[in-house]
Order: sequence, then C-alpha cells, then structure tokens
Amino acid sequence: MKKITASVLVGASAMLTSSAAALAQLSPMLPMDRPMPADPSAQAPAAPAADVHSMHMTPEEMTHTQSQKTMDALSPESHSPDLGLERPAESQTVAPPMMPGMDMDDAQVQHRIWLENIEGVFGTHNGGAWDMQGWVGGDFEKLWIKSEGATLNGKTQDAKVEALWAHAILPFWDTQLGVRHDFSAGPSREWAALGVQGISPYWLDIELTGYVGEEGRTAGRLKTEYDLYLTQHLILKPEVELNAYGKPDRAREIGAGLSDGQFELRLRYEFTRRCAPYVGYVYDAKFAGSASLARLSRDPAVDHRVVAGLELFF
Repeated sequence: MKKITASVLVGASAMLTSSAAALAQLSPMLPMDRPMPADPSAQAPAAPAADVHSMHMTPEEMTHTQSQKTMDALSPESHSPDLGLERPAESQTVAPPMMPGMDMDDAQVQHRIWLENIEGVFGTHNGGAWDMQGWVGGDFEKLWIKSEGATLNGKTQDAKVEALWAHAILPFWDTQLGVRHDFSAGPSREWAALGVQGISPYWLDIELTGYVGEEGRTAGRLKTEYDLYLTQHLILKPEVELNAYGKPDRAREIGAGLSDGQFELRLRYEFTRRCAPYVGYVYDAKFAGSASLARLSRDPAVDHRVVAGLELFF
C-alpha cells in the first residue's frame, strides 16, 4: 500500500513539473501591458462594524430599541424648522419698498372734484348755470355728490342735488344708490335713486338712473357725453340728456312720459388738465305734456342758448 501511494505521489510531482515547464515556455508570449485581475477582496466595501451590544439582545429588547428610534424620528424636536427660512411674523416690521411710490393700498381714501360747467348763459333768457360733481372713497366704494341747475332771469330752473353711494361691479362701472333733492321756483321734491354709471366701449361716459318719489312718482334720467380730442389741448365735448316721468307734476310744469331733453356742445381749450375755458351751444326742448304746460305759462318749449364758462378739476 505504501508503495502504491509513493508511486502516485511521484507521478503527480512529475506532472506538476512538466506543467510548470510548459507555462515557463509560454510566458513570453503573453502581453505584458494587460491589466491583472484585481483582488476581489480589495474592492469590496468594508462591512459596517457589528453592534456588539445588539448581538447579545433578546428579541424583546431589539423590538423596544427599534420602537424608541422611531419615536425619536417623529418627535417635534427632530423636525424643528430652520428659523432662517421662516417668513417674518405679522407683528414684525416689514421693510418698505426700495422705490417710493411703488407701494399700493386699495383701501386708501382719495377724493376728486369736477366743476364741469360754471358758465354764463345767453339767449331768450340770460343768466348762469352749473354742473358739478365730486367723490370721496377708495377703489371699490365711493360717496358721490352731484349738483346741476340754472338761474335764468332771476328764476331757478331744473336745479337738483344728489348724494349717491357707489359700489364697483365691473372695471369702469359702478352701481349707485342714494337720494335726490329737486329745488326750483315750484315746490321741492325728494327721490330715492338707483342707477349705474360708467364708461362704455369707445369711451362714452354714461349715467342711467331711476327714481322713486312721494305720492307714487317715478322718473328716469339718461346722460351721456364724449370727449373728442381735436388736438392735445383742444377738445370738443357733445352731451345728451333725457328725462322721463311716470306721472305729471303740474306744479313744476312736468308732463308724463318723455318730459325734456338737452343737446349740448362745448369746445374747450385745456391750458392744463385742471383748467379749461370753453364756449358752447345748448339746445333745450320740452316734449308732450311738458311742452303744453310750458306754453300755458307762456314759456318757450324750445330754447337755444350760447354759453361760455370754465371747467375746473381738483
């Protein structure tokens, strides 16, 4: 048995010797710049160090440890915000804008006053007339005060004053709710007013108002005007006004239906936007029952007037 084992070892040794000789003969034929395979053990990342304490934990202790880590991750302290990224509190002072005038405040109270027509009247009856309005308020809510009328041959005619609360409903359009007081040579009248005012396409300035008065009286008024710029300073303004009443008022020479209308044309020259002298023409006509009542009082149903005055804006 020992002889057989020895012979096997001798044979294996001879085979290894011959194989080594063959490799030695083939080694010059291998490329020298071929990269050698890297050691797998050198590229493998180092395994994290084992937690020696956890290796000796019971299953109950390991479960308790994992639950404690989860509670720590969900605690408010672990998710506290970065104070450097927080917005300033409302009570803190906010820095003003870099450029003055760039800040906006829609609730800021403002006011405007137009002395639209302060004029002398020359025609069948001479005298003076006025048409003025103004407002105070913000972008969405305003209080309007309007007044117009005439004094011809020492007698007040078609004079009225209105106080209206305006609320914006669309760009360039307001609803208006308030009261109107008429005063002239006849008895005064009071009305509740509801209407709209705004600028239509093509820049027509429109006022449409309905009125309800004492003893079942009703009335309606339409007024529209337009500024036609002939030059930067010379402006021609046509204006149309119509008035209608639901029932006659003989004490004030007013008939039922379409009562009266005016067509006015004024040419003004604006030295500035706030001051402009003008000259103009006014056609004043009474219709239907109003014309009949005017003739009974020996007043003309149609009147032509030349006017000259000043338009002011504040």
